[in-house]
Amino acid sequence: MTGGGRGIGAATAVRLARSGVAVVVADRDAEAARAVAGRIWTTGGEALPVEVDVAHTDQVEAAVERAVSWGGGLHLAYNNAGVPGVRAPLAEYPDDVFWRVQRVNVGGVLACMRAELRHMLAGGGGAIVNAASGAGIGGVASSAAYVASKHAVVGLTKTAAVEYAARGIRVNAVAPGLVRTALVEGLADSAFAAAHPAGRAAEPEEVAEAVWWLLEGAPFVTGAVLTVDGGLLAQVPGLS
Repeated sequence: MTGGGRGIGAATAVRLARSGVAVVVADRDAEAARAVAGRIWTTGGEALPVEVDVAHTDQVEAAVERAVSWGGGLHLAYNNAGVPGVRAPLAEYPDDVFWRVQRVNVGGVLACMRAELRHMLAGGGGAIVNAASGAGIGGVASSAAYVASKHAVVGLTKTAAVEYAARGIRVNAVAPGLVRTALVEGLADSAFAAAHPAGRAAEPEEVAEAVWWLLEGAPFVTGAVLTVDGGLLAQVPGLS
């Protein structure tokens, strides 16, 4: 799993380990990855910390090879690493930031899936979950790079699901709303959080449960984009 050193990734690593999965905690922050792996080991689980920057395909390939060598195969994958970009109107959006976000959020998912799919095909099947977002379903003002990247993740997810369903590999995505993590510090108690029909932001563990279900508890679900947003995208603006 990428982006496993904190937030939703860390919560998912712990959740999967609790169900008996041997987890590779991959993150570009090696210390954070080691800390999460250490938590898993102390509770009786198995985990391997791996440093990787998903913007670099060679690092992704090496990380997946290491995971396969350590675990004896690859059956489940959660591609969670991502960056938010900056807030700016589209006409003023900085070119370098836009393409950096695409390299990480889109290129990283693409590189991960290519490597994961090869090993899952060789091993007889598996399941992949990609981290999309509510921003991969609708538009968000001043967030062009992030919105474009998450729409692309949804497209990659659906394409892979169609291509590999008959070969025993399921590919789905989660689309969280606002989640209480360090990435959105200050927003978790904002008016945006209150705009969710549930009246609050999600906890990372609540998204982790959805990822776990798509990976292990949904044998006939593929190509789905599961919203985990407390009803945010279900409401009709102005009528709720």
